[in-house]
Amino acid sequence: MRRGQPIGTGREEDREKRTNGEEERASPPGGKSREPTSGEPDPGGPSGGPERSGSGSGDVSSDRPEPERESEPGPEEVTGRVIPFPAPVEPEETEEEESRPGGRRLLKVAVIALLVVALFGNTLAFLPSIYNLDALRFLRKSAELSQMELIREAKRAVVVVRSDDGKGTGFNIAPDGFIVTNHHVIEDSLRIVVDFGSYGTFAAKVEASDPEVDIALLRLIGADGNLPVLEVEVENRWTPGQPFYVIGNPLFFSRIANEGTVLGPVPVAGRPSPVLALLAPIYKGNSGSPVINAEGRVFAVVYATAKIAHDGGEANAGLAIPVEAWKNLIP
Repeated sequence: MRRGQPIGTGREEDREKRTNGEEERASPPGGKSREPTSGEPDPGGPSGGPERSGSGSGDVSSDRPEPERESEPGPEEVTGRVIPFPAPVEPEETEEEESRPGGRRLLKVAVIALLVVALFGNTLAFLPSIYNLDALRFLRKSAELSQMELIREAKRAVVVVRSDDGKGTGFNIAPDGFIVTNHHVIEDSLRIVVDFGSYGTFAAKVEASDPEVDIALLRLIGADGNLPVLEVEVENRWTPGQPFYVIGNPLFFSRIANEGTVLGPVPVAGRPSPVLALLAPIYKGNSGSPVINAEGRVFAVVYATAKIAHDGGEANAGLAIPVEAWKNLIP
């Protein structure tokens, strides 16, 4: 049973048909996106329609956009109505969809150039709307967080997962290459490639997958057994208000670090168990991003975003699948 539709993947219609007609569904954050480079540049809670969201280390100043084959779409805004927490919500997937090749390549290059200038100059007024102040803030925040040893070490284990028609995030949990990502990132793909930054690029095969939970485990082919890993928090250790870090490949960037707080569990239409609502910047390309606690252990995996009612207004929240929902897949 599907919980939302990959951003930009064109599967929204199929997913909507699987609802019972009474639950208000939102689209998971972002569609499958283009693959990022090994650097950082590769650029959406509790109630409302969520959207699904689909890796290099270092500061933003050293980030370089990956050589693109095709342009990538910008973030999509969720349009579902706000439902008071904790009413069921429907996520919008946050993996990014591959775009068709064409003249948009030059546009992307120009946009990224403007972004770089804006970060170090005074040209904010000329930035396209997809690179708003929020995007600039998350880039600056990533540079700041990347000064922490915990974040630098965690980034080493975050990867880019490329499928037939898009890109998402994943993270490694075994030295010989065992990648956790979302099922919707690799769904129906005949070829899966994992970009492990300076450790190389690997073909991958699906070792285990649960479409209902939206988690897939990938085995790297030809890995040397010496890859960096992230430890999984197998116990149910999280509380509302708990701070966390998230690392992923949003928009045209890769291995972007950010921080946020846990809002709490929220029921989602079509899912067997609640997911975690996160108050944090989540964008297309973040699908499969690890949610990391202060000890550096993963306690959830981002899969969608939602616009929720929060503090008397609306807020964009991420949705994440807690480890207890998928730890049985780990061999």
